[in-house]
Amino acid sequence: MKINTINLFSYLIFLLPLALISGPLIPELIVLFCNIFFLFRIFKEKNFSYFKSDFFKIFLFFWLILNISALFSNNILYSLKYSFFYIRYGIFVLTVNYLIENNNNFIKNFYKILLFTLSIILFDSYFQFIFDHNIFGFERPNVYMVSSLFNDELILGTFFMRFSPLFVALYLYLNQIKNKKINSYLFFIALIFPMIFLSGQRTPFILSIIFLIFSLIILKLDKNKILCLFFSFSIIMTNILLDNKAYTGIGTGYKSRMISDVIFNYNRISDYQKEEIKKYKYMQFIFISPGHNSLWLTAIEIYKNKKLLGHGPNTFRKKCSIFENKPQFSCSTHPHSFVFQLLAETGLIGLLFYFLLYFYIVKKILYNFLYLNKESKINNYIKVNIFLFSSILMNFAPFIPSGNFFNNHQNIFIFLPIGFLTYFLKARKK
Repeated sequence: MKINTINLFSYLIFLLPLALISGPLIPELIVLFCNIFFLFRIFKEKNFSYFKSDFFKIFLFFWLILNISALFSNNILYSLKYSFFYIRYGIFVLTVNYLIENNNNFIKNFYKILLFTLSIILFDSYFQFIFDHNIFGFERPNVYMVSSLFNDELILGTFFMRFSPLFVALYLYLNQIKNKKINSYLFFIALIFPMIFLSGQRTPFILSIIFLIFSLIILKLDKNKILCLFFSFSIIMTNILLDNKAYTGIGTGYKSRMISDVIFNYNRISDYQKEEIKKYKYMQFIFISPGHNSLWLTAIEIYKNKKLLGHGPNTFRKKCSIFENKPQFSCSTHPHSFVFQLLAETGLIGLLFYFLLYFYIVKKILYNFLYLNKESKINNYIKVNIFLFSSILMNFAPFIPSGNFFNNHQNIFIFLPIGFLTYFLKARKK
């Protein structure tokens, strides 16, 4: 029996959201095998047009910046290991684009499996929230967090937040919105949004509020959305009100985690640290928490030694150790901020590229929003593009806590929606 390789590798992409639950290895292998398949087909067909796309040109330029920074690093081989192979994410975007164009059922099947994946994780999440353990016996990390199938990896809120814009965008593409029809966006409001809160992850929850407001502007309120909003906020407020104990420095519930802990983090900073922070011209305030501030101050100190190109991708962990014994600084594998990580590791050039790209995405969203409802024939494409652009906007949001910019698990979350976006941008032009 002849195997249809397009369908075979399409199903590998379909399973990617589910594979992300297992950790970084299986998703990384899926990306590797799919990229090899794509390159083989492209060279066999001699169809190199994908490499001429605007996306790949921009990505290639950034990739060159990363590699130049690595070559000027004091840890060349270590840094090049991350910068050189970062190219796989750009090729992965082209791979997704290629599979969509050559598999008529790709979007529909991906949406179905994504919906199934989100539903399974949601069921397991609420099961763990109610019974303090999930269907496999994994216990809740604590009283103000839910981890579900991710167990010790506390990324449940991140998972839902990263896939929500893609989920809504694909629904809009596959179904024209009708006021009398319960659509998948209600699924997000009623179940996913409160679970992001119940996961105990503050940054994804803040981003989900922004996404919710932004989405309601695009999709407009109706009776069904209002009912779902009431249901959703009822879950959130109930869990906040139930935690009515005074904060003592030890978390007792969601009020402590989401409200009291933030206030406590700010207040517990020492007078010495406050005086030290005042010395910094561009950072004379406490932002997020003293711990984050310390890491970001460390990144600024590292940046000062190599301002133009930085110390090389993923080298923060190697450079920050010299500040470990200084009270106002901290050391970690990364500074928990894309902005400060790029500043320390790729310098002003890398950071400038980041902000230029970010403002370009903002411009594209505003441009699409202005044309919303003016061009009825492509109105749905415009909404799809807005949601996919918003996915990039939230994934690269500056000045909020984030993971390691060069983490493979995180980059798969980021670049998968971009593969769909590049397809829809081309489809709209046709």
